[in-house]
Amino acid sequence: MIAKITPFTPNGCITAPPSKSVAHRLIILAALKNGRTEIYGVGKSDDVIATLNCVKNLGAKVEIFDDFVAIEGIKDVAVASTLPCNESGSTLRFMIPVSCALGANATFLGTEKLLSRPNEKLFELLLAKGIKINGYNFEGQLPAGKYEIDSTISSQYITGLLLALPNLDGDSQIVLKGETVSKDYINITLSAIDLAQIKYQKTADGFIVYGNQKSNLPDKITVEGDWSGAAFLLVLGAIKGEITVKNLSLNSKQGDRKILQLLTDIGANVSFDGNQITVKESKLNAFEIDCQDIPDLAPIICVLASATNGECKINNVMRLKFKESDRIQTTLDFLQNAGVKASYKDGNITVYGNGAKFKNGIYNGSNDHRVVMCQSVISAIASGESQIYGCQAINKSYVSFFEDLKKLGGNIDVQMER
Repeated sequence: MIAKITPFTPNGCITAPPSKSVAHRLIILAALKNGRTEIYGVGKSDDVIATLNCVKNLGAKVEIFDDFVAIEGIKDVAVASTLPCNESGSTLRFMIPVSCALGANATFLGTEKLLSRPNEKLFELLLAKGIKINGYNFEGQLPAGKYEIDSTISSQYITGLLLALPNLDGDSQIVLKGETVSKDYINITLSAIDLAQIKYQKTADGFIVYGNQKSNLPDKITVEGDWSGAAFLLVLGAIKGEITVKNLSLNSKQGDRKILQLLTDIGANVSFDGNQITVKESKLNAFEIDCQDIPDLAPIICVLASATNGECKINNVMRLKFKESDRIQTTLDFLQNAGVKASYKDGNITVYGNGAKFKNGIYNGSNDHRVVMCQSVISAIASGESQIYGCQAINKSYVSFFEDLKKLGGNIDVQMER
């Protein structure tokens, strides 16, 4: 699909999309519970649908309604189940340990890009614990015990273990090796298992997870708003116009809430009213930021950097190479296309801001939702109409993104490619 975007001055109020990070975890915990859970505000993103399909195929009963999903926990684990992850890295890396904890014979499906992402360290751990692995087929039952995992690659390995190990017959220990990346995503997981009344203990180098536990989520819960998706709107408002985003918790465990602190630090006009945040167009100062724990924000932070009039450094972005696209390269490409000078060296991106003097252009979405949304923000501010090919990639996380831009005054025409 192609999105044709004419520049406009955004103005209005939008409700933040639901956090898929939170939704993934609640869906899995609901599937591991005895009884029924209603989860409100899950949304209809492709990634969340993938997790719903996986727990369903593993044996949970899933009903999808207009504003909530109802999940009846797994009573009998499905034999020889096929778990379709599509392009969701969270679904894959969470559900592999969970399926092994349940003793399922599970085969995971996904796009070529997803299945090529680095999972060797997780596989090595599972093999050492007696799981038979053939491609993406996993057979066997995890035992309770000590689990040492390389935490320098992805926090998703750790989340998968935290969700899986309470279901084992005995207590287990997670030992984290190396400097843990994306720590805030682990905090989201801990918040979710706290809600499910699962007992664990933090240690100096990881966690003790007590066994023989079932999830005990409340019967009705609501997914909070997504700071990751809202970041694109907040940045757009800081560069041009005035945008209010509702349904954002200032007490959220989501690491991407740090976009708010960055905007404030660089001089953006930001105000608060309860759970809503308003950002107005203002002069923005150059900055330097470490993105090791907030990798998903890095591309839109690069767009924000382009709106300054100085040299900005976006550091520790190495892992962007292994996202839905090689986000280091795709970010450099769309910035260059928009007339912004940027470079990458030794894990860091440098952006030379030009005060948001973006050229209009023709963009390739690279099958990456966050790339398409960055290109859309640039296009909204550019010198003329821009076109984004493959714009349907937004469905991975923020299905209503283009509709929300239209509510802000955008002239956006989305059509099928001919």
